[in-house]
Amino acid sequence: MQPVSRLAVVTGAASGIGRETTRLLLERGCRVVAADIDGARLAELAQFSPGVRGVTVDVADWSAVEAFGLEVLASDGVPDYLVCAAGINPLAASSAAIAESFWSRVVDVNLKGMFAVCRAFIPAMAERGKGSVVNLASVSGLIGWGGSSVYDATKGGAIALTRALATEYASCGIRVNCVCPGSIRTPMVLNNLVASGADVQARLQQTAALHPLGRIGEAAEVAETIVYLLSDAASFVTGVALPVDGGLTAI
Repeated sequence: MQPVSRLAVVTGAASGIGRETTRLLLERGCRVVAADIDGARLAELAQFSPGVRGVTVDVADWSAVEAFGLEVLASDGVPDYLVCAAGINPLAASSAAIAESFWSRVVDVNLKGMFAVCRAFIPAMAERGKGSVVNLASVSGLIGWGGSSVYDATKGGAIALTRALATEYASCGIRVNCVCPGSIRTPMVLNNLVASGADVQARLQQTAALHPLGRIGEAAEVAETIVYLLSDAASFVTGVALPVDGGLTAI
């Protein structure tokens, strides 16, 4: 009899780190429910493997996330792995210039959305008695960057949320960790550079120089770290905010 493959739920799966994590989980034999607000790009994931099912959902919509959770639990079962990678990183702006609508959108996606997704799945995982969760935070939650106060606040919140959930559900066999990437080559980062009017290559070189390893990271490198934290190889690891940052936070 063939072993039953593990089930993973990944939000933010259509692009960047979420997409690479989905690809890697599929390579490792998992079934994946891939969720994202971008339904068109989700459809492209079918080329990776018949083991992926795409679901369009806006994590900032609390009711939609609740419905998504119930549908997945009914159709696919209780996930073994949960990856909360959905997030936005708008162009930097002075704190004094930030409007309430801007604040609310970033917080709703990056922090409320993460909590809503965890809330939709962790209780079922806890009732079963096992599971692993990885949230996508950022080095921006560990250090401050001028002009990105809202984003920094949400990523600091993601780290605090991860630690709270790790302690709350440890006795139920659930591990909760987060990764804190440095500068990573993703469509979101590149699109922001283009939108800012900057010389993209020059800015990438400047950013690379901030990291002791002398380069920016690749989404696949973060995905490898996420899958490690999900796996049994990290069975005694919980409540960790792990930098994947080329040494940036070691300076």
